[in-house]
Amino acid sequence: MLKQPFTPTRFTLLVLLAAAMPSLLGTAAVSPVLDLMKEAGLGSEYVVNLVLTLPPLATAAAGFFIGALSDRVGRVRILFLSLFFFAVSGVSGFFLENIYAIIAMRLILGVSIAGILPMASALISEYYEGEQRTRYLGYLGVSNGIGVLILQTLCGALAGFGWHYAFLVYLLGFAALPFILLFLREPPRSCRETAACPETVPSPFCYAGIYSLVFLPALLMYLVVVNLSYYTGTFSAAVAPFWIGLLLGIFGLSSAVSGLVFWRFSRRFSPLEIGGIIFLLEAAGLLLTAVSENLILLTAGLILLGFGMGLGMPNGTAWVSKITPPAVLGRYMGGVTVSTFLALFANSFVSPLVLSILGAGEYSLMFLLFAGFSLILGFVLFFCGRRLSR
Repeated sequence: MLKQPFTPTRFTLLVLLAAAMPSLLGTAAVSPVLDLMKEAGLGSEYVVNLVLTLPPLATAAAGFFIGALSDRVGRVRILFLSLFFFAVSGVSGFFLENIYAIIAMRLILGVSIAGILPMASALISEYYEGEQRTRYLGYLGVSNGIGVLILQTLCGALAGFGWHYAFLVYLLGFAALPFILLFLREPPRSCRETAACPETVPSPFCYAGIYSLVFLPALLMYLVVVNLSYYTGTFSAAVAPFWIGLLLGIFGLSSAVSGLVFWRFSRRFSPLEIGGIIFLLEAAGLLLTAVSENLILLTAGLILLGFGMGLGMPNGTAWVSKITPPAVLGRYMGGVTVSTFLALFANSFVSPLVLSILGAGEYSLMFLLFAGFSLILGFVLFFCGRRLSR
């Protein structure tokens, strides 16, 4: 990389936010067309669902490895390659007819996502310090929320032309590639080169606690996102794929709003207290979703879930960046992404397991059950965090 000192600018931040924009729900972008793919005879519901559920497993499996690799070969290089393969593997679904070929490319998509969000988070953590770092990590939530809005709404609109067209949304992944090469530089990765950074790695139990506060809210959020098209199928009036995509886009927009104000929350509340707030928001969102019989209440529930998700990702990344030495930041930042996408994969068996106990199609009852769990956990975390911060 260049030997002269590199000073990040606002444009540097914009490039990082644009690169990370499609990553959070990149695997779930095509969720509005799963029914269309099944109706087209590509496979059974179980096989078609693998298009959505297997990529997060690949992301979770590759997260720590790619993070550790970035500590050795550089974060900018990993970010560029990951975004390139994200776009190529994602758009391949437009050209493929065989469901197993599509699934294979989706696994590559999952691996590539493991190198996008962690690299953007790590680069922001190393480029900036203090409150500026916290604010910009919150902006990552904003970019992800906008990405969800764009991807899901476009996917729902393109689905009107056929399920193949939904995969064209991944062309957006190519947009940031030239700017990464032109405007990003590799930051120093050792404490000898960086002032005011941690010198030792905390206990693994500390990271396990942080990752749990990322995993569980994401699990509850994906519980609705993954099952949305099936849940709306139980409504008295049919809901077109466009409206499902738009609903998920509104969810993304609400997560962008809370990401924008995350730094204000971090001023007033400890990370543990913010974790409690996230669960309380998700409890309210799940409750409204469970009792909804029309799109109005469902939209309100998704907005509250989005608020919670918009706080969850920056809370985890800011906490990790604060306690981790730069030399190993990629590895531990990768754990945040692993937690998020492991939650999406977990829904592939959590939802069916719960529904097998409650009864097929009992989505409302399932959402109510998890709303109660989230409510209890939210109060416990908030008051524990309040007591510890005194």
